[in-house]
Amino acid sequence: MRKQQHTEPPRPLPERLWNIRETAEFLGIPTSTLYYWSYLGEGGPRILRIGRALRYDPHDVIEWAKSRAA
Repeated sequence: MRKQQHTEPPRPLPERLWNIRETAEFLGIPTSTLYYWSYLGEGGPRILRIGRALRYDPHDVIEWAKSRAA
Protein backbone atom coordinates (compact mmCIF):
# COMPACT_ATOMS: atom_id res chain seq x y z
CA MET A 1 0.00 0.00 0.00
CA ARG A 2 1.35 3.42 -0.94
CA LYS A 3 1.41 6.30 1.47
CA GLN A 4 -0.36 9.39 0.28
CA GLN A 5 1.96 12.31 0.00
CA HIS A 6 0.58 15.70 0.87
CA THR A 7 2.05 18.15 -1.59
CA GLU A 8 1.21 21.76 -2.17
CA PRO A 9 -0.01 22.79 -5.61
CA PRO A 10 2.77 24.24 -7.75
CA ARG A 11 3.24 27.96 -7.38
CA PRO A 12 2.99 30.00 -10.60
CA LEU A 13 6.28 31.28 -11.92
CA PRO A 14 6.90 35.00 -11.45
CA GLU A 15 6.85 37.16 -14.54
CA ARG A 16 10.48 37.95 -13.81
CA LEU A 17 12.97 37.85 -10.96
CA TRP A 18 13.84 40.94 -8.94
CA ASN A 19 17.35 42.32 -8.79
CA ILE A 20 18.87 43.43 -5.50
CA ARG A 21 17.78 47.07 -5.92
CA GLU A 22 14.15 46.14 -6.57
CA THR A 23 14.13 43.74 -3.63
CA ALA A 24 15.63 46.35 -1.31
CA GLU A 25 13.07 48.94 -2.43
CA PHE A 26 10.20 46.52 -1.82
CA LEU A 27 11.48 45.64 1.67
CA GLY A 28 12.41 49.25 2.50
CA ILE A 29 16.00 48.38 3.41
CA PRO A 30 19.40 49.38 2.00
CA THR A 31 20.92 47.19 -0.71
CA SER A 32 23.96 46.83 1.56
CA THR A 33 21.81 44.85 4.01
CA LEU A 34 20.90 42.34 1.31
CA TYR A 35 24.54 42.08 0.26
CA TYR A 36 25.53 41.50 3.90
CA TRP A 37 22.91 38.77 4.37
CA SER A 38 24.16 37.17 1.15
CA TYR A 39 27.74 37.30 2.44
CA LEU A 40 26.72 35.67 5.72
CA GLY A 41 24.69 33.03 3.91
CA GLU A 42 21.85 33.42 6.39
CA GLY A 43 19.00 35.81 6.98
CA GLY A 44 16.97 37.51 4.32
CA PRO A 45 14.89 36.01 1.54
CA ARG A 46 16.15 33.09 -0.54
CA ILE A 47 18.72 34.15 -3.14
CA LEU A 48 19.10 32.84 -6.66
CA ARG A 49 22.64 33.27 -7.94
CA ILE A 50 22.74 33.57 -11.70
CA GLY A 51 26.36 33.93 -12.65
CA ARG A 52 27.60 36.74 -10.42
CA ALA A 53 24.18 38.36 -10.17
CA LEU A 54 21.85 38.01 -7.19
CA ARG A 55 18.20 37.57 -8.06
CA TYR A 56 15.12 37.15 -5.90
CA ASP A 57 11.82 35.42 -6.62
CA PRO A 58 9.10 37.95 -5.69
CA HIS A 59 6.99 35.15 -4.15
CA ASP A 60 9.88 34.15 -1.86
CA VAL A 61 10.47 37.76 -0.83
CA ILE A 62 6.80 38.29 0.04
CA GLU A 63 6.60 35.00 1.98
CA TRP A 64 9.81 35.84 3.84
CA ALA A 65 8.46 39.31 4.74
CA LYS A 66 5.16 37.81 5.95
CA SER A 67 7.05 35.36 8.17
CA ARG A 68 8.84 38.30 9.82
CA ALA A 69 5.66 40.28 10.54
CA ALA A 70 5.12 40.97 14.22
